[in-house]
Amino acid sequence: MEDYGLLAILVFLIFLLTVGLIITKKVEFVRALPAFGIVTAILAGTPITGSEYSIADYVIVKGATTLAESMFIYILSVMLAIFIVEFKLDESINHLCLKYLQNNLKGILWVVAILTIIVSSIITNFSSIILIAIIFMPILLKIGFNKQGSVVLLLLSSAIGSCLNPGYHILYANLLSWNIDKVKDFYYIMAVVGVIALVFYIFLNSKYVKDIESIDYEQKNIKVNWQGLCTIFIPFIAVFGFKLNIETGLILALSYGFLAMGSKQPFMDMLELLKVSIYKSTRVIILLSSVGIFMHAVKTPEVVDLMAPLLLHLMPKSPTQCLLFFTILSPLVLYKGPFNLQGMGAGLSAVIISSTSMNPMVLDMALLSLNNLRKMMDPLDVQNIALMQYVDVDTNLVIKKILPYALSINYIMLFYALVAVV
Repeated sequence: MEDYGLLAILVFLIFLLTVGLIITKKVEFVRALPAFGIVTAILAGTPITGSEYSIADYVIVKGATTLAESMFIYILSVMLAIFIVEFKLDESINHLCLKYLQNNLKGILWVVAILTIIVSSIITNFSSIILIAIIFMPILLKIGFNKQGSVVLLLLSSAIGSCLNPGYHILYANLLSWNIDKVKDFYYIMAVVGVIALVFYIFLNSKYVKDIESIDYEQKNIKVNWQGLCTIFIPFIAVFGFKLNIETGLILALSYGFLAMGSKQPFMDMLELLKVSIYKSTRVIILLSSVGIFMHAVKTPEVVDLMAPLLLHLMPKSPTQCLLFFTILSPLVLYKGPFNLQGMGAGLSAVIISSTSMNPMVLDMALLSLNNLRKMMDPLDVQNIALMQYVDVDTNLVIKKILPYALSINYIMLFYALVAVV
C-alpha cells in the first residue's frame, strides 16, 4: 500500500461517483453531497462529538448555518423581485430599454454586461448578479435570448467583475499567503482575457436578438413610475455611496418602495412579502445548507490529512506537467472538488503548496485560474445555486453553453502562469 493510502483513493472514487450521479440526475445533490461529506469525515476518523471539529457540531450544525448570510440575502432579493413584478416596475424597465435602444437591441446585451461587470467589481457576494438578473432578465428574454444564454452572459460578466474586485484580491492573497499585488496583476490579466471571451460570446450569440418589428412593442406613452424605479437603485447607492452591506441596502430599498408606492401599512406589507419570499426560497435554503455541511466536512483536519498525501503524489513535477495536469483535471474544481478553494481545496491548498517541490507561484496562479473557472461553472457555488434557482434553468445546459469560454480563459491563464514564472 502506498503512503497516501487506499482509503484516500476510495474517498476520491466515491467523490467521482457521487458527482457522476448528480450530473446524470440519478440522485439530487441536496441528498448526495451532505451524505458524502459526512461519510468522508467518518472514514477519515473525524470524531462524532467532543471535538472542535466534530461531525455533530462543526460539520452538521455549523455547516448547515455557515451560509446563513447568503440565505438571508437571497430571501431579500426574492422580496425585491416580487415587489418589482407586483408594482409592474419590470414593464417600465422593458419600456425604457426598448424605447431608447429600439434601433440597436443588441446594445441591451452590452448594457447588461457592462453593468454586471461594474456591480460585481464592487459587491463581493452573489447579490450583485442576482440584482442584475432581477432587473434585466425580463428584457433579455423579451428580445430573444433564452434563459441559458442570458445566464451565461451574466456569469461571464460577473467573472470579469470579480477579477477587478478588491475584496477578492484580499481574500485570495490571505488564503494563499501571497503578495496582494501579484494577485491583482494576475487577476487584471485574467479580466482582459475574460473581456475577450465576453466579446466573442456576444458577437456569436447576438444573432438571436430579435428585430424591433418582431417584438410586441408599440411606441405609446407609457407612464413610467420614476418614484418606484428609484427602489431599484437604492441597494447600489447604499453599497457604493454609503459603504453599507447589501442586506441593509435591500431592506432600505423595500422600505422606500412600499412608502413610494403609497402602501397604507408598509410594515405589514413587508412582513407579508417576507412570508411569501421565505416560502419561495425554501429550496435554495435547503441547497445552501447541504453545501455548507459538505464544505465543513471536507475541511476537517482529519479529511485534509487523509487526502493531502494522495494529491501530493499526483502533483506535477515540472511546468509542462503542470499545464497538462491542471488542463486535464480542471473539472475537479467543480462540485467543491480538490482544486476548489471554497471546497476541498480550502483545506488542501496550503498543504500542497507548502509540501510540493514545484515552484509554488505556478501552483498559486493555477489555483487562482481554476477558482475563476469555479465561479463560472461550479453548480455548487453559492452564486450559481442562487442564480439557477431564481431563473429556473437547467444547470447542465448552462454548463454546456459556457464550457468553451470558461475553459479557454482557464487554459490561457495556465499557460500565462508557466510563461510568467519560467
